[in-house]
Amino acid sequence: MPTDVDELAGIVATAEKATEELGNADLRKVAFERVLDHLLKNGDPSPTGEHASAAPVQVPTPVQTTTSSADGVFADEQQRVDAIARYFKIKPEEVGHIFDTSGDEPVLQVHSGGLPDSRAEAAREIALLVGGARTALGQETSTSDIRSAADGYGKLDTGNFMKTLGAMSEISVLGRHGSPNRVVRMKVHGAEKARTLAQRLIGG
Repeated sequence: MPTDVDELAGIVATAEKATEELGNADLRKVAFERVLDHLLKNGDPSPTGEHASAAPVQVPTPVQTTTSSADGVFADEQQRVDAIARYFKIKPEEVGHIFDTSGDEPVLQVHSGGLPDSRAEAAREIALLVGGARTALGQETSTSDIRSAADGYGKLDTGNFMKTLGAMSEISVLGRHGSPNRVVRMKVHGAEKARTLAQRLIGG
């Protein structure tokens, strides 16, 4: 093992140079310690003479780890149909009367005649149906989801839309007041009312 002060300083400098390009500070520290230990045991690989040579110092390669979350997606349409049917307590074959489940996200497709003429009341029912279906599939519901559905049925009252949702006792509208898009959570009695509404729409 080297004992000369200048030699030791040279070894430390070599170890620092070998690891200086590692971006991660923790990894750089570990690599430096390993390289330094290697050099102290085997000598400084830097050339000391005209013909001196040594094997290059190998710096540990960062280990990449990936964190994957559990896959909770409903893989096919039948799974989505079954989940919505269970939530609304209707038959699987009846789900299509209210929702299009061909895509990953449910789309309201109830006949427009089944919705109230009042835009405010229609928006409330749309909120229950959209929120219920998305909850059934484990998807987050936002006010923009409800807004889009209401607009599609010509039931969007832009000036009073957020006020209408905020006044509903069946849901909780989270987020800051004035935000253009906020998270919606179904309450227990909201889920119950959504089920009653869905059953009425299919004539159950």
